[in-house]
Amino acid sequence: MPSLPSSRARSFIVLFAVALLVTGVRTYATRRGHERRHVVDALIIHSLGGPDCRDGRRFFKRIDGDAAQWARTFASLPEVSIHYVIGRDGTIVAVIPEDLAASHAIGWNQRSIGIELVNNGDDQDPFPDQQMASLVRLVGEIRQRHQAIAPERILRHSDVDRSMFPDETFGVGCSAFRRKLDPGAAFPWDAFKAAVNR
Repeated sequence: MPSLPSSRARSFIVLFAVALLVTGVRTYATRRGHERRHVVDALIIHSLGGPDCRDGRRFFKRIDGDAAQWARTFASLPEVSIHYVIGRDGTIVAVIPEDLAASHAIGWNQRSIGIELVNNGDDQDPFPDQQMASLVRLVGEIRQRHQAIAPERILRHSDVDRSMFPDETFGVGCSAFRRKLDPGAAFPWDAFKAAVNR
């Protein structure tokens, strides 16, 4: 018969549940991430949308759905994962617990927390005020928990992944285009950095 959690563990579980209720973070958090072997010292902002390419033609797909739908999608993917998804309405959903590494940015997974924003990532789709307010709040909370994240280590996915589309997979001419441009030019980077560094 399995033993019950200690009173200290039960207290932690209760406090974690209360914190989620108070902060408004919904959770689909699973234990499907990878063991962490590095101190968290970076935070990477993504948008769900981004460029695709076929035979030398770059294009963007429309990203529909809310944070909960995308969290369920991430929870079902075997190779890609994320810590949080923030919907256009500002809803925050936890997917992978912060104590585990998610697979969201090659070369940075062990040391970073990843946040996905529901957005087309096409330099046109705006990031609503409520989504940005939730992002600023969540980043502040994460930095309190992981104090090694310096202001200059709050990064865009495009800052850390400069890979190109391989022609052999996407068709001739695609290697002229970068794969990761998110969150994109429509993201208010300067205003965001000013808000999180107050």
